[in-house]
Amino acid sequence: MKNLIKINVVALIMLISFNSFAQKVSGGLFIGPNVSWYTLDTKVAQNKGVKLGYMFGATMDFNLVENFAISTGINFNSMGGSQWYEHGVHNLTRQDLGDISLGPSSTIKFKMDYIELPVGLKGKTNEIGYMTYFLKAGVTPGVNIKARADVTVDSNDIITAERKLFNLGWHIGGGFEWSLSGSTRLLTEVVYTGGILDTDKIEVLREDNTSTNVNSKLNNIALKVGVIF
Repeated sequence: MKNLIKINVVALIMLISFNSFAQKVSGGLFIGPNVSWYTLDTKVAQNKGVKLGYMFGATMDFNLVENFAISTGINFNSMGGSQWYEHGVHNLTRQDLGDISLGPSSTIKFKMDYIELPVGLKGKTNEIGYMTYFLKAGVTPGVNIKARADVTVDSNDIITAERKLFNLGWHIGGGFEWSLSGSTRLLTEVVYTGGILDTDKIEVLREDNTSTNVNSKLNNIALKVGVIF
């Protein structure tokens, strides 16, 4: 009898703990478009255009107190952009193809896929009608899983050797959650992510015909639409 009582007490404690944890955690799925582009730290290489891409993934909030949470998740993010080179590019490596050097006024269109693990702080209002509004900020580390580029017109070359594996950005965003039924909510969010790390190893030619790797950071603005459970 005593053992049965102990088992019931332990089970009750576990159930209460699980319910308490469940109330502190919420998560869901999202998808949406993005616009991405490069910023560069030199005049010999410049951003030449944006890339329309997409992202999807899962999001999770660990609620600290009523109006603040640690926000994290996992994203697949397809980004890129175009870079223009005043004096050209030295020996760009393409998988299964020979190296290629590009002449003055060349442009390369990049197509980069990342797996990202954003983490940050999220502040939100109390529910107003059916709406809860929020702001968030944090960092977005990522790993490149595919690197392609139109080195020549629509060539879609694999340039894995020219990309850096790890990326890091900072993000800031906001949006709202619309209560549908029970704990189910519709998510709408806009997020800007600014690049911190250089994303490629490309050797850019200078006027004196020497080459250098310039600092090429990848930025994007994304619209996320999803469902929170």
